[in-house]
Amino acid sequence: MALDALLLRLRNRGLEKIRIHIVSSNAIKIWKPEDRIIEIDGNLDISLKVEDLKDLRGKISKAQQEKKEDPTTKGGSPTKRILIEANLSEGAWKEVVFGVNPTAVPVSEGDLEIDLAEFLSEDGVVAKEKVIRAVALRRGQPKFRKKLLTAYKCSCAVTGTLFSPILEAAHIIPYMGAKTNHVTNGILLRADIHTLFDLGLLGINQDYKVVVSSSMKETEYEAYNGRRIILPENEAEWPSLAALKSRPLPSRH
Repeated sequence: MALDALLLRLRNRGLEKIRIHIVSSNAIKIWKPEDRIIEIDGNLDISLKVEDLKDLRGKISKAQQEKKEDPTTKGGSPTKRILIEANLSEGAWKEVVFGVNPTAVPVSEGDLEIDLAEFLSEDGVVAKEKVIRAVALRRGQPKFRKKLLTAYKCSCAVTGTLFSPILEAAHIIPYMGAKTNHVTNGILLRADIHTLFDLGLLGINQDYKVVVSSSMKETEYEAYNGRRIILPENEAEWPSLAALKSRPLPSRH
């Protein structure tokens, strides 16, 4: 499974602990950022210094399943979208996500609607097409993303990354139909920045400057705090200030 591979790659880099955040759309609506962190064996910091990573993955899946809006209800989904937080540089993260093949498309476990056995048994071309479709769905509506790619000249508004396969169309006001797919309600962001934006750990203020949560001061993302985002040449395509104002900014202590 994809999560197994990520856990192994992270441990092979010498990391001893990670944190995992629930970032499904419903979780973002109902919980504060600090309440979206899952616990394993009573700890928010999940140790990678274990013999059996498959057992750890099972515990993560169980914790995802048990994390729900109403703890008194039975059942729960074990496939909620997650964000793995680890103290790695941008370059190291790329190697973890892409693996040894730098041309591969990064895919999270939640992006795949087929199991590994089915994937391996299929014709390679068909399987690859399924992966590409899954990634396209994760990025958002294709037309909306295409508009933002054009407006931002295929560059992440925060980092300046010029690599379109990992750039996503981020909604400022959450998607609520075609009207919210207007270019001024979107920002082109690198996949990890998009997730942090959705989590509320990174925001953009009324001066179009990045605000990074103080909880990430020890990460490479702190370098973006106070940096003005890269805006489209056409001012009519700039992010709506009213839309940005509707999103609470991360706290800075």
